[in-house]
Amino acid sequence: MPAVIAKASGKIILFGEHAVVYGYPAIAVPVDSVQVKATILPIIKGSQSIIRIRNLNWEKDISYAKLEEMSPIKVSIDNVLSLTNGKPPLFELTISSSIPIAAGLGSSAALAIAITKGLSQFLGLYLSNDQINNLALQSEKIQHGSPSGIDNSVITFGKPIYYLKNSPFIPIEILTPINIVLGDTGKRTLTRDVVRQVKQTLLHEPSTIRPLLEKIGAIAQDALLALQSGNLDQIGKLMSQNHDYLNNLGVSSIELERLVDSAIEGGALGAKLCGGGQGGFMAALCETNSIEKVCERLRSAGADNIIRTSIKGIVTKV
Repeated sequence: MPAVIAKASGKIILFGEHAVVYGYPAIAVPVDSVQVKATILPIIKGSQSIIRIRNLNWEKDISYAKLEEMSPIKVSIDNVLSLTNGKPPLFELTISSSIPIAAGLGSSAALAIAITKGLSQFLGLYLSNDQINNLALQSEKIQHGSPSGIDNSVITFGKPIYYLKNSPFIPIEILTPINIVLGDTGKRTLTRDVVRQVKQTLLHEPSTIRPLLEKIGAIAQDALLALQSGNLDQIGKLMSQNHDYLNNLGVSSIELERLVDSAIEGGALGAKLCGGGQGGFMAALCETNSIEKVCERLRSAGADNIIRTSIKGIVTKV
């Protein structure tokens, strides 16, 4: 039985964080600069499957039998094993990742997808992208409670998408190449905690929070038109507006505000937080000639890590 290697990229939500949970549209794009890799090898002799985790900053070996019941690794493995008949063969799973955890770059979804792809191929279950996406969503529900499904969808299919919860997503190929610089606050928060906070605020202050969610959803619709026309100035303006609404929603932070402001001062066309917020990464839209200056400003403002990525292609009209 040969070894299997499966990879899954990171992602950012370009427009529509938090509002997408409540049925408003959002646009997400893959970030190929960071990835999770799952390598699966057969164990010829042994009594238990082994998990080896090789992340950037730490290493750990653990047996499958000792994984916690709700561990995202165990849930992803069990989702695949439930599709088999009989006892599966023993295996060694090595996980390596360059995606920062709890930073808005889709680390949990990428982990679920890489494991699902790799283990299913190892077992001879050649699942479709739709099947992989559905299994990854089950894992995301364990991690985040009520995820929109946008993270696992954009990562599984590896292309920009226009997304509405509980509806088929629409793939988008971007007309004009987009340069994105990502800056890390170094602060980590769990998406489910921030989503829960927004939900509680919505319950207590619906007249304030609901209009903000509606405005964020409207920006995603406007952004689609800007992407279709290749209007980078408008895309940047909408990113900054989206960030202002997210700040009013209470999901920004001092660190995020500092990096967003610094990116704009460095010449970015627009900038906003990524993912759940209150920490993690922010994203800045840059013209080619401003990338270095924006990176310099972000470093000066205390960015722990800077990631560059580019999205390109042709728009599919919606």
